Amino acid sequence: MSATSERSGQALFFERHGDLRAWIAIVCSVTTLGACTVWRPSLESPRTVLAGKPAVLRVARHGGPLTQLNAPSLSGDSLVGYAANLPGGVRVVIPLSDVERLEVLKVDAVRSALVATAVGATVILMAVAGMNTGGSTGGGSSGGSWGGGGYGQGYSCPLVYSWDGRHWRLDSGTFGGAIMRALQRTDVDNLDFATPAGATLSLKMANELSETDYVDAVTVLAVDHAPGFAVAPGPDGGLHLLGALVPPIRARDFRGADALDRVRDADGWNWESSWSGRDPARPADLRDGLELTFVRPHGAARAHLVLDGNSTPWSAELLGEYVAAHGAATRAWYDTLDHDPALARALGMRLAREAFLSASVRGSGGWIRQGMFWEASPELRKRQVLDLDLSRVAGDTVTVRLESAPAFWLVDRVALDFTPDRALAVTELPLVSAVDRAGRDVAPLLRAIDDRYYALERGDAATLTFGVPPVPDGMARDFLLRSTGWYRIDTPDSGPPDTASLMAVARDSLGISRAAVTRLNQQLTRLAERTP
Repeated sequence: MSATSERSGQALFFERHGDLRAWIAIVCSVTTLGACTVWRPSLESPRTVLAGKPAVLRVARHGGPLTQLNAPSLSGDSLVGYAANLPGGVRVVIPLSDVERLEVLKVDAVRSALVATAVGATVILMAVAGMNTGGSTGGGSSGGSWGGGGYGQGYSCPLVYSWDGRHWRLDSGTFGGAIMRALQRTDVDNLDFATPAGATLSLKMANELSETDYVDAVTVLAVDHAPGFAVAPGPDGGLHLLGALVPPIRARDFRGADALDRVRDADGWNWESSWSGRDPARPADLRDGLELTFVRPHGAARAHLVLDGNSTPWSAELLGEYVAAHGAATRAWYDTLDHDPALARALGMRLAREAFLSASVRGSGGWIRQGMFWEASPELRKRQVLDLDLSRVAGDTVTVRLESAPAFWLVDRVALDFTPDRALAVTELPLVSAVDRAGRDVAPLLRAIDDRYYALERGDAATLTFGVPPVPDGMARDFLLRSTGWYRIDTPDSGPPDTASLMAVARDSLGISRAAVTRLNQQLTRLAERTP
């Protein structure tokens, strides 16, 4: 699946639907994951296949690779479409004489999909959550489950769209996880679709979710480098130069399932946790992730660990439930943390340790922690890079372990890069204008980190333009967004706090993971009750 298809498809999952079968039909129709569909060779001619106006095809060429095309069509004696595995949707032309066979998607039975695989599981869980709104969050739970009914609203962070010359394209979700002022942070994200028009580049920042966004500063970085390389950010906002990405040679999840095909390429076919049969009383069922093995160049002491992935809508839903569990005391809880930043940061680190994606490498003495990938917006895939220290790793392979709470992450690709970091030519583009939907000039609020916030309620948006200098001769350029701010999740501020569940979570070192598995099981029970 292309990045565009994946992003627009996931946006659908935040809309509410009253019938679970309709939800599952949507899941099947907007994903090309193996849970609901399967690729099958077509025995018909290319012209007959294209007459059915398929949204996507796979094309096998004589002696060549398999190519997935979005929006395929015939042009004369050639098949044309947009390559699903290339950013921005590169147009591809394939002469019909080169086509060995075409493969089309066929939908499998829903029940077999649900039983056989967990692909797309978090989307189906969000469907059930959206159907069970209005439940009480009070009453407590000895299992440490803070949610009672699910809100199905969607919580994330401000969304940023880039103008690609023809359309607005969702391109970034900024400072995810900064859910209170004391957790304000600066985030850096690749802008894959930003295309200058002459000497200007245009972005649109919008709040489309159940939250209030507080944006302190926004800028665009233009990074010039030699052709054949790319630039991507680390969770700390640092920039890394990437060359050839080395795929894993083995990849298995914590239950031993082979995940190599899912994480070897950035193709939208994500690895996702298995979600059935998890016992909240069993520690091994409270965590999930991947162990990946890579070939190591002789003597390599450092590497970049490159992740293309994002948090699931389900993880964002549970974060909203956690906030809502404070009931009528929610405002007081926020105020306390705003006045005690150290306490707020301790809570933030607690959430991060369980919900973010931690990375370790296997050394002679066991697993050596390397850092963690920050929460990434559920609406779209984000690339993040961690520096790995391989000085305590022996042999000609590197084994990496990624770990989080079950069903919290979608992992599209994991790779290593051994390109040495070097000084980069970074230009901070000047903000020319920023105008909201009411015509108000908000640029003065966005030019510097100064605690003067542009506050976006749901439905608010602003269009931003930046000045762009020419690209130096012989150089390539990447654009990245750098943004600073925080957001507050809007949940019902009423009813008694679910004190018992909140305390159970606070006392348990794996309390968040345990509560998440408990809620997972509750949703699976509801799913079983509603599935014919």
